Amino acid sequence: MPTTTTITQAQRRGIYELVRNHLAGIGDVVIVLEEKGDYADAERLAIEFTEDVRLLTDIGWDSEPERESFELTMPVHDLTEVLGRLRGEAEALLGESPDERQSRKEDRATEERLWTGLDACAALLVAIDERGGDSV
Repeated sequence: MPTTTTITQAQRRGIYELVRNHLAGIGDVVIVLEEKGDYADAERLAIEFTEDVRLLTDIGWDSEPERESFELTMPVHDLTEVLGRLRGEAEALLGESPDERQSRKEDRATEERLWTGLDACAALLVAIDERGGDSV
């Protein structure tokens, strides 16, 4: 069942940052498939990147769209999975030590968007859970 929730532009910026960050690793599919021969992991990554693209269909591909709100139309189960994964990745990124963050050269604006994305994923997951998986 598709969701009917609408997110704000600020929530969208955060989620967009998380999706963009994850999509930067799309080349890992080839590495896992060709170099490691790990077909199960390659399939998992392919599913994750497909979810990312599906979410971008709802929130837009442009880094700064002019819209003020964005309707999420993904089925609740899929949305829950992608938001949970993105939240986990954000927690891992933001949980790095200051030296690790410095070595990755994360600037303050990117970190703020990651926090916004983390907060947006958490809020949407709570809303989905409170409604028993129905539309939010």
